[in-house]
Order: sequence, then C-alpha cells, then structure tokens
Amino acid sequence: MSAIQAHMSPTGRLTVPKSARAKAGLARGGPVVIEIVDGDLRVRSIAQAMARARTLAAEIAAEASVGDVNAFLAERRREAASEP
Repeated sequence: MSAIQAHMSPTGRLTVPKSARAKAGLARGGPVVIEIVDGDLRVRSIAQAMARARTLAAEIAAEASVGDVNAFLAERRREAASEP
C-alpha cells in the first residue's frame, strides 16, 4: 500500500493527485463509485465497480443449485395462486 498526500477543501472536495489516479485506473473528470468499508473510503471507476459486481454475481451463481431456483419458482407460484 502506498500513501499519497492530498488536500480536502473546506467544502469537502477532494483532489486526487494524477499519480494516484493513474495507479487506481481512474480518469480525470470521470464518474466514480465511493464505498465506505470499515471507515475507509474506497474509490473505484464505474468499470471497476461493474467488474467487481460481475465477479460477485458469478460467485453467487456458482454456489446456487438448480434446486434453489426450483424452490424459489415454486414459492412464487404459490404466492401468485393465493392472490385474489
């Protein structure tokens, strides 16, 4: 982990130095996702956040079994049948 000093303005704006943006793969002026984890700020580009979401979804899908899907669908059908 490397630390880079930055400055936060009185209005809360944070300027991320060019070297930090380059290391993090962030584009100047581009949209980012800010996440707070255990009191730490994590900043990711939208592309990085989407890649992480796809990885998590794939992990969840790999853990799920067909039985889980069939049980879910059966429950939804029971709920639909009980509606007026």
